[in-house]
Amino acid sequence: MWRDLAPLMNPRSVAIIGASQRSASALNREPRGNRVIRNLKSFGYPGQIVAVNPKYSEVMDYPCYPEISAIPVAVDCVVLAVPNRQVPDLLESAAASGVRAAVVFSAGFAEIGAEGKQRQARLEALSRDRGFLICGPNCYGVLNVFGKAPLFASTIPQGFLAGPVALVSQSGGLSTTIANALMLNRHVGLSHIVSCGNQAGATVEEYFNYLVEDENTRVIAGFVEGFKQPHQLLAVARKASERNKPLIILKGGRSEVSQRAAATHSGSLAGAAEVIDAAFRQSGVVSVRSINELIDAISVFSCDGFVKHYRGGRRIGVLSGSGGECTLVSDAAASVGLEVPELTEATKSHLQEAVADFGNMNNPLDGTGAMYDDEKIFPRLLQALIEDANIDVVTVNLEANDPRPKELKSGNRFAQAIETAAASSKKPIACFSSVVGGPVDPEILLPLRKAGVPLMEGAECATSTIRNLAEFYEFQESRRSDAAGDLRARGRKLASGMLPAQAAFQLLEEFGISATPMALAHSADEAAAVVERIGFPVALKIESAQITHKSDVGGVALNLSDTAAVRGAYNQMIADVSRRAPHAKLDGVVVQGMACEGVEMILGVKRDPLFGPVVLCGFGGILVELLKDVSIGIPPLSRQQAHDMLKRLRGFPILAGARGKPAADIEALCEAIAGLSRLAWTFGDQLAGLDINPVIVLPKGEGVVAVDALVEIQ
Repeated sequence: MWRDLAPLMNPRSVAIIGASQRSASALNREPRGNRVIRNLKSFGYPGQIVAVNPKYSEVMDYPCYPEISAIPVAVDCVVLAVPNRQVPDLLESAAASGVRAAVVFSAGFAEIGAEGKQRQARLEALSRDRGFLICGPNCYGVLNVFGKAPLFASTIPQGFLAGPVALVSQSGGLSTTIANALMLNRHVGLSHIVSCGNQAGATVEEYFNYLVEDENTRVIAGFVEGFKQPHQLLAVARKASERNKPLIILKGGRSEVSQRAAATHSGSLAGAAEVIDAAFRQSGVVSVRSINELIDAISVFSCDGFVKHYRGGRRIGVLSGSGGECTLVSDAAASVGLEVPELTEATKSHLQEAVADFGNMNNPLDGTGAMYDDEKIFPRLLQALIEDANIDVVTVNLEANDPRPKELKSGNRFAQAIETAAASSKKPIACFSSVVGGPVDPEILLPLRKAGVPLMEGAECATSTIRNLAEFYEFQESRRSDAAGDLRARGRKLASGMLPAQAAFQLLEEFGISATPMALAHSADEAAAVVERIGFPVALKIESAQITHKSDVGGVALNLSDTAAVRGAYNQMIADVSRRAPHAKLDGVVVQGMACEGVEMILGVKRDPLFGPVVLCGFGGILVELLKDVSIGIPPLSRQQAHDMLKRLRGFPILAGARGKPAADIEALCEAIAGLSRLAWTFGDQLAGLDINPVIVLPKGEGVVAVDALVEIQ
């Protein structure tokens, strides 16, 4: 169940602990407690404000009490601007007095070592055991714009722009950096800013859930270094998509996350960053890779006029006055999966008539110096892109952050033409500058924003943002029809350790993954008898819970085509393995029919420390760890999600039938991936790892066959 964050996010009464009558000086900044009171006052906070400090009876014209228990009125939330060593005792006292929430600015907790971790552990226990809501520690706090409740450590400037975007950031400094860039350089207003720091109490997932429910918020953005409730993240992301509220996340710390080594190949094929990417894709989270991309994504997703006209598609039209920029934006588009299509013949013909002697009939449209010299040319070029049937989104290279005097700039004149065209256009229009940084001209920015034309900075961020918009639209379109199928109830227990081969394959069969015929033999005679039942050719594989990679110790023999070869291979295998792995207990030899020729793949399950079991697929055989061409999904997976995983593989054309080879049975492989995901979901934390390597994908219509399987139960 989600906790109600109202006492923290929209408190009816606030007590500031650490406010004083000491004023700021040239050497000392204003005390943070005083700054909070000033912010509350300037915002017109409608609730009751009191201070706590044993030295005073009033602070900044508000009543002040010696301790929390002495406050005569009920307090929803306390704000602590005190040294870290005082925080745990003060919060426990607050909870005992009926306070339900707190904002803790102080640093010096889990981020500094053992002593700080002990302090934070007390806060976490208080939040967990008593439901006490804590923002922080090591944070800037909470700013509820429409609720006029700025429990925020930073000075809030006059003229704060209210709007539909909520920002959650673990970093306090970045929260204000991003917010200021949105308001000043994108004219994007905010409904909330949350700087949550160490997440000792309320987590980013809880803030996201609160904001999904908030009627003043239409777009939710976050800078996150670590998740505390990853499974709740998936749930809240799905809820956000159901309400058509984009959830845009910049995940920090991608290169520093370690991965768990396992006995299976799958344990070493992908780290946590790839798992988080998969989780984001499957739950509809818009994932960005930089602050600039985050700001541009927020700018576009919150621009109602633009989003209203977007109807899907990845084909962009580009208009620029620079041939070099046309080249760069084409490269940027190709790198993120956007198309820059040829213009229709009708458009080319129209351009010939409308713009005399205009030689460029390509997309991107290079207006050259002509569009600067003749004010009639730019509107005609823009209208041509708007009307072209091959284009989904029109983009215009516009220098809105040009520092030169107005009389030397063309951006203002072009912006007026864009504003005019947007008024009647049924196609979305967006602008992007050539460079990132510098103040944006408000005379350009504001009219365009009102006309439904968002501004982005730099071709790389602009193309990534349009790709993100396309992916979000595609996710929303597919969400209602994409189901993972029936899921079995959890609860069945498996014996710990490595499952014997037959048990492993029987488990796979339960979930729709077929294997070649097999049986366990304990002598050469038994092996020969098995062959009589299943037929030639066969493979022999040593059976031992202590031997993970059988071929390394001589435990595999392939393509045996007569009884004498089977007997000889059996005896030789027992001798070789006994010599190379003398401490291993040998349980016999598996006799298995050889699979027909096809594409070798690997399917697997690895354990992720955040999301638990995750499913991997990639090209298999002996090159699996060398190529590492793998894709990841979070169980349970639908057939469509399995297909999306396959399409992300670099080698996907091999499955589709490259170089004259027959197409592989991709549909059967998708069924196998979906079945494996149901297995992973069903047994959950019991699975330490699982490999099916290889699974042979036969030609289209003939299915898939698991050849070798390794299942480790914990």
